[in-house]
Amino acid sequence: MDWTFSEIINTFSEYITENKYIDICNTKFGYVILHYDPAAGDFAYIPEVIETPEELLQCLKEEIVMDVLQDTEHDLEDATEAELTEIDAMTGKYMTILERMKSAV
Repeated sequence: MDWTFSEIINTFSEYITENKYIDICNTKFGYVILHYDPAAGDFAYIPEVIETPEELLQCLKEEIVMDVLQDTEHDLEDATEAELTEIDAMTGKYMTILERMKSAV
C-alpha cells in the first residue's frame, strides 16, 4: 500500500517517542532519521535522509529488529523462533494500525 509520511509517523509515534536510540525529524531536506548512542552521548551514525514513506517504514521495521536483537549476538538471519515471534508481534501491531487507517479512508 502507499502510505504517507504522516501516516507512518503518527502510527509509530509512541515507538519513536519511547525509543532512546532514534528520532525522526522533518527538515528542509526531507525527513531524517537520527541514530543516537546514549552511552557515548553522540550520534551513532550519520543522519540519514529518508526519501519516501516506504523507506521510512522499512527503517522503523529495521529499528524494531535491532531493538529485539540488541542484547543478543544474533542478526535477523540467525534469530531464534522466540525472537522472530517478538519481531513479528511488534511490527504486526504497527502494520495493523496502518492498514486500519488506510481502510477507514
